[in-house]
Amino acid sequence: MMLKSISSYWTSSAAGYDQVIRNQFGSPRTVAFWQSLLAVELGDRTGQQVMDVGTGPGFFSILLSRMGHRVTAVDASEGMIQRAQSNFHEYGCPVHAYVGDAADLSREADNSYDVIVSRDVVWTLPDPERAYAEWHRILKPGGKLIIFDGNYLYQDRRTPIRTLWKGLSWVLILVTEKRIRRRSKQDEGLLRELPYTQVLRPDADEQALAAAGFGGVQIQRGFMPAGAMPMHYLKYGHQNANRFKIMAVKPPVEDKDEKE
Repeated sequence: MMLKSISSYWTSSAAGYDQVIRNQFGSPRTVAFWQSLLAVELGDRTGQQVMDVGTGPGFFSILLSRMGHRVTAVDASEGMIQRAQSNFHEYGCPVHAYVGDAADLSREADNSYDVIVSRDVVWTLPDPERAYAEWHRILKPGGKLIIFDGNYLYQDRRTPIRTLWKGLSWVLILVTEKRIRRRSKQDEGLLRELPYTQVLRPDADEQALAAAGFGGVQIQRGFMPAGAMPMHYLKYGHQNANRFKIMAVKPPVEDKDEKE
C-alpha cells in the first residue's frame, strides 16, 4: 500500500522532475560534475552492466549510456518511466527501462550487474533493507553499489537562516526550473511515514548494508562543493549538510586455493 502511494506521488511529480533534468543537461558544468563523480567509481572500463534504480526521468541512465555502459533503468512510478523512455529516445541512448519495485527485482538474475547506482532514491523506499538485500543479490561478486542520497526530513531544523535560504531557493527554482518546489501537507505527511525519514542516516544505511552482505562501505559527506555548481548550490545548498555518497562492494568469491 505504501509503495502504491509513493509511486503515485512520484508520477504526479514526473513533469516537474523532467524539467529538472532538462535544466541539468542544459548546463555543461552540471553534466561534467555528475559524470566525474560516476567515473571515479566506475573507472575506465566501458561496457559494464549497470542498473539505475529509481531512475526518475533518466538523468543518470543517459550519463551512463553516454559513458559507454549497458544500462537498465528501473522506477516504481509509471509516469517517471514514461518520461525516462521519452528522454532516452530524444537523447539517442539505448537504455532498457521498466516499471519495477526496487525491493523486488525478481525478473533480474542473481549476480548479473557490475554496478548499481541510485540518486535520491533510498530515502523514498518503503522497505530499504529489503532493497539493499535485493541489490546485493543481483550484483556480481566484486560489484559496486553507488548511492547519492540524504538524511531528508529527519529532525528538519528550521533555523532562521535556513528558513530564509529555503524561501530564496523556492523563488530561484520557480524562475529557473519553472516549477513550484513546495509539497502539500498530505504529501509531506506521506513522506514522513517512510522508514528512512525517521532514522539517522547514513548510520542506518551502514548497518543495513552490512546486514545485506556488503563490505568496503565508504561514506563521503559534502560531495557537492559550492564552487562546482554555483546556481545549484543557491537552490539546494541548504540541504548539503544532509547529503552523502555511499559506495559499497559485494565481496568477491573467495579463491579456494588461496583459502587453503
